[in-house]
Amino acid sequence: MDERVRRTVDTYERIADVYADRHGGDRSSVADIVERFLEAVETVDESDRGTGRATPRVLDVGCGPGWESAAFDDAGLDPVPFDLTASFLTQARERVPDAAPVRGDMRALPFADGSFDGLWACASLLHVPEPDVPAAVAEFERVLADDGVVCCSLKTGPGDIGTAAESPYDDDRRHFERYAPERARDLFDDAGFAVLDAATGESEHDAWVVVTARVGASDQP
Repeated sequence: MDERVRRTVDTYERIADVYADRHGGDRSSVADIVERFLEAVETVDESDRGTGRATPRVLDVGCGPGWESAAFDDAGLDPVPFDLTASFLTQARERVPDAAPVRGDMRALPFADGSFDGLWACASLLHVPEPDVPAAVAEFERVLADDGVVCCSLKTGPGDIGTAAESPYDDDRRHFERYAPERARDLFDDAGFAVLDAATGESEHDAWVVVTARVGASDQP
C-alpha cells in the first residue's frame, strides 16, 4: 500500500469514533448535493441498468461512517458502503443493517462492469495520490451502467496538502490532494464521462468543487 494511503487509513482507524461524533450530527452541508444525486440516479433508464432490478443500486465510495449510505437507503435505493477503513465499515453496517459493506481500494474496485446506477464519492477521492487518480476515475466509469451517474466532491486549490498543522485531530497524517475546478472537470472528461456540472462552494474551512457526470450522456455546458 502506498505510504500516503497507509497513513490516511491508519489515522481514520484511530479517530473513527471521534470523527463520527464530530461530523455526524449535522449533514445539512451535503443535503443539497445528496438530493441532486438522488434525482439524477432516478433518471437512469431501467433498460440501461446493469443490476437487473428496478431499484437503483449505488456505490458509496469512501463511505466513512455510512451517513449517506443511510440516506440512500431511506430514499429507496440499494446502497453498497465501500471503504478501506474497517472501523468505518463497522459503523456503516450499524447505520444500514440491510446493506452489505465492502472493504477495498477505490483504485481497484472489486465489482463487475456496469454493476451500479450511481456512484457517490464525497470527500474520498481527494485522499488518493494524484498520479493514481485517473485510474481511480476510470474504475468509477467501469463499474457504472450505461447512463449511470457519478457525484464526487474534491477540495480546491493548488497542489497537495496534509492537515497536521490545522487538524482538530492529534497526529493527523492523512494525505489530501487539491484540484482547480478545471482540473477536477478534466479528470472525468478524460475518463469518458460527460460532465453535467462542476459546482464550487465553500465550507467553514475549505473550498470545494462537486463534479456531477454521467456515462454516455451528451455534455452540457
